[in-house]
Amino acid sequence: MKIQEIRTLRGPNYWSGYWKKLIVMRLDIGEYEDKPTNKIEGFTDRLREVMPSIVTHGCSYQEEGGFLKRVEEGTWAGHAIEHFALELQTLAGMDVGYGRTRETNEKGIYNVVFAYFEEEVGRFAARSGVRLFLALAEGTSIEEIKKLIADDVQEMREIREDVRFGPSTGSIVEEAESRDIPFIRLNDQSLVQLGYGVHQRRIQATTTSNTNMISVDIAGDKSATKKLLGEMGVPVPKGYRIRDEEDLEVTLERVGFPLVIKPLDGNHGKGATVGINSLEDAKVAFDKAKEYSRWIIVEKQLIGNDFRALVVNNRLIAVAERIPAHVVGDGKSTIQELVDKINEDPRRGYGHENVLTQIDIDGQSERLIKARGYTLETVLEKDEILYLKTTANISTGGTAIDRTDEVHPKNVFLFERIARIVGLDIAGVDIIATNVSEPLDESGGGIIEVNAAPGFRMHLAPSEGIGRNVAEHVVDMLFPPGAPSRIPIISVTGTNGKTTTTRLIAHIIKGSGKTVGFTTTDGTYIQNQQIVSGDNTGPVSAQLVLKDPTVEVAVLETARGGIIRSGLGFDYCDIGVVTNIAADHLGLKDVNTLEDLARVKSVVPRAVSKKGFAVLNAEDEHVYRMKELVDGSVVYFSMDENHPNIERQARRNRVSCVFENGFVTILKGKWKVRVEKVVNIPLTYGGRAEFMIQNVLAATLTCFIHGVSLEDIRVGLTTFNAGTAQTPGRLNFVEIGDATVLMDYAHNPAGLTGLKNFISKLSYKHRSVVLNGTGDRRDDDIREFGKIAADTFDRIVIRQGNYLRGRTPEEMFQLLQEGIAQSENKPQVRIIPESRDAIRHAIKNARKGELIVTLADLVPKDIGYVNEYRDEFLKAQAEK
Repeated sequence: MKIQEIRTLRGPNYWSGYWKKLIVMRLDIGEYEDKPTNKIEGFTDRLREVMPSIVTHGCSYQEEGGFLKRVEEGTWAGHAIEHFALELQTLAGMDVGYGRTRETNEKGIYNVVFAYFEEEVGRFAARSGVRLFLALAEGTSIEEIKKLIADDVQEMREIREDVRFGPSTGSIVEEAESRDIPFIRLNDQSLVQLGYGVHQRRIQATTTSNTNMISVDIAGDKSATKKLLGEMGVPVPKGYRIRDEEDLEVTLERVGFPLVIKPLDGNHGKGATVGINSLEDAKVAFDKAKEYSRWIIVEKQLIGNDFRALVVNNRLIAVAERIPAHVVGDGKSTIQELVDKINEDPRRGYGHENVLTQIDIDGQSERLIKARGYTLETVLEKDEILYLKTTANISTGGTAIDRTDEVHPKNVFLFERIARIVGLDIAGVDIIATNVSEPLDESGGGIIEVNAAPGFRMHLAPSEGIGRNVAEHVVDMLFPPGAPSRIPIISVTGTNGKTTTTRLIAHIIKGSGKTVGFTTTDGTYIQNQQIVSGDNTGPVSAQLVLKDPTVEVAVLETARGGIIRSGLGFDYCDIGVVTNIAADHLGLKDVNTLEDLARVKSVVPRAVSKKGFAVLNAEDEHVYRMKELVDGSVVYFSMDENHPNIERQARRNRVSCVFENGFVTILKGKWKVRVEKVVNIPLTYGGRAEFMIQNVLAATLTCFIHGVSLEDIRVGLTTFNAGTAQTPGRLNFVEIGDATVLMDYAHNPAGLTGLKNFISKLSYKHRSVVLNGTGDRRDDDIREFGKIAADTFDRIVIRQGNYLRGRTPEEMFQLLQEGIAQSENKPQVRIIPESRDAIRHAIKNARKGELIVTLADLVPKDIGYVNEYRDEFLKAQAEK
């Protein structure tokens, strides 16, 4: 058994219309293709013993025990591993419920697909599922298998804690998602973008794009904070800032016991020690604080309880009383037994996985136990309280009690005023007082700290009292009612015409006054500036555009490769365009037929929002059938205004775009709105390039339903030229002496057929082509490409190309020549492997009035070679 590949899908995808986060494991089950589970001795019984919770999986029977029934009847390894991966994640605290396993065209090879919460955990679960199956099938002992499961489950829990959002960040992201505000994780920590493009806001844990840097610096300097608050009449404890241990004893005398020692710029209780009553303890606390800061705060400890007030956007949102981790004696149990008993509480978990964190006996705990004259084996008296931490942080095992409803109005005013004084949009105000129901100036309480980036966990899920959805107030601040969070997303897919259609849509919308970000096979652009070069049609490039803070509209070319590899780079789009479906890249990644390819491309219209539009080719049946998958509205384009699908749309009083009587025309029911004559649209070459007219129709319809005015559409159509600046590699003509070079990107039989039809309308006496095949096509597709070239041109120069993808150059040359031999025409054929040499040979040997077509797989290189030769020619002419 061998894992061939593990892919992670992060957005709308080929496998599921609902689950966006999926693992796809391509698995060769080897000998187990002939050994389903009912033929593996003892498999079911061993599975029941080591993983009893698997009984909850209903599988196709949709009832408890359904999957086990399938195992007893006999199912294949891939299917079993799918369920193992799901259950292992559930045991690790991540309950996911979607999975499916499908056999490929290759015997014994399966795609095992299942949902995940955290990507790294999902990938680990795939490998763990395989290990578990092999252990069950190969006779590993029950004890070893149980240990394998326990170890892997713990490993997954630890991975999750390393990679997932903390409770504070997670609560804000979850609240944003509930409001349909998208998010993008910007690093592997807690830096997150909420919203897209120009409407984005950023958070890092609980600091936001509204957080003032000076205010953060003030809060981070506890001495400066205390001085500022004290001067503003806020009650604060007496204290001093020191740097060297030699100053400690004098400072203790000035402050008096009990006291607190903490780092000047610490947070989350790190390095802080409270309840210090001796010089010896003070020295230990000083050394601990020094681990976090050069400067140390020594201050009088206020007597009372520990409270945290959370102020968001200058409003008090929540108050919690914090209690350090502790145990209460029962007169029978040792301290260690009491800790173990507390940690059995289902509310306590590893790290941040549950409401509370398990208590860990660390160095600080041992010092506190020793200070009382105890050891971990000491039995505490009944009701005796032993504190195991000096600070009351939830992350170290502390507990929290919600006190929000008890706060005195004067304290509400005080806490909100403190946040304003420091200047924080989100402030955690730490208070020591007997209670918060009395004004602090009456109870003798005081403010000990103000924290930037305060944790939310104690408020979200206190161990006692009401949980407070504090995240909603943060999102309210970042996105007030009515504030947009999204930008329009237009996704363009199909086999041919995607890039030109994308560029034309972007050009028209840019002309209407919007800042447009768009992705193509040539690169990623903001307005007309190329940001990244190369094939940028996948989810990473899409997110680059969505992350740009200047972009108002995103137009994204969306190719099959990115959809299969990772899914879409966005959760949904406003307009999804499908140009056509034709044979291309078949036989790759288990996409073997046009129907398979159509299912991949249909991910785009399926991702259209309920208020959005799918723009579909009415003449392409594979595309037209996608209408059944669309939640939003559907509009169509066609070269034939009398096409039955267009007439049906008109009878329903809906919108289409057609080519009729020489015009690009919008149909609104039975009414015609003529946009522009095709002869006036440079991209169509006077209407001779029919495939370009189709691209124009798709782009015009898209811009119309997007709300672009007819005047702006007309201007865009008539100012978009088929040159190397606006449409590189798409019908680019260059005159060199008596010959004309036409550079194009036709790279499959359908594309070359469209180019052939266009060329047939041009009056060139001689025609030659420089071409190459692309390695990830089927043999027959490469042969057909060669045959169409031979039907069209009288000279053919074959070059190696840049994308052999596993084939040898000789194999490509042979397949193209076999296709050329199938043509009734017998063109001259020459093989010149290097692209530069091939292009220069074709131009140098051009006949008078010849059209030389270069079919590029790397467009910028071909443009460079042609321009290089043209410049040399012009220089030579000038020197004559």
